[in-house]
Formats: sequence, structure tokens, C-alpha cells
Amino acid sequence: MDTLIDVKSKKLIVQQILEQLAQVDSTEPADATIKILDQTGGHYLLFNNTWKDGRRYYGCFLHIDVHPDGKIWLQHDGTGLNIAEQLLEAGIAKEEIVLGFQPPSVRGVLGFGGG
Repeated sequence: MDTLIDVKSKKLIVQQILEQLAQVDSTEPADATIKILDQTGGHYLLFNNTWKDGRRYYGCFLHIDVHPDGKIWLQHDGTGLNIAEQLLEAGIAKEEIVLGFQPPSVRGVLGFGGG
């Protein structure tokens, strides 16, 4: 099956989603959210790195990989914003999105790519 959107365009869509998410909380310091955009390897991550109310917030809260075959692997979505839905709204076919955080036996049942 031919992909409707090429890999380069998918990487751009993922990057735009990350850019928007990194700008959501304007009350945080500019370096509170770290973006890792590996265009060559197809790896996209958002990390928290801040202190708030005496507590440290550090760790990856979004990890997306765009594989050379065009599949988008949603490895971790800790945003609470349903990134898979945002990918669908951007025109990515459901079969091309793999929910990497779900067991392989569940992925197909949900109608997403099985990976």
C-alpha cells in the first residue's frame, strides 16, 4: 500500500506538533521543556527539566519515531492530549500510526498499525 504522505512530510508534521507542545505553558522558564529533534534518525522527544513548587520535574513526556518505511511509532505519550488523534487530524492514516506503548496484541484491536 502506498503511503498518502511521504516520510519527509510526516517528519515535518511531527516536528510541528512538538513545537506547539513546547510552547503551551508560557509560565515555565524557556528551558523547562527540552526538544530533541533528530531529523536524520527520525526521533522526536520532549523532556521536562524544571523545578516547580519545590519539586523537580524531569523526564521524557513525549517520544515519537518516524521510521524509514513511513510508520510513525508513538513510543510514549505523557501529554494527556492524545497525540495519536492529532496525527490523525494532520492527515496521517490510522494504519501508519503504531502505538508502541501498547502491547503488540492490543495495537491491531485498536485499529492502529500493528508494527
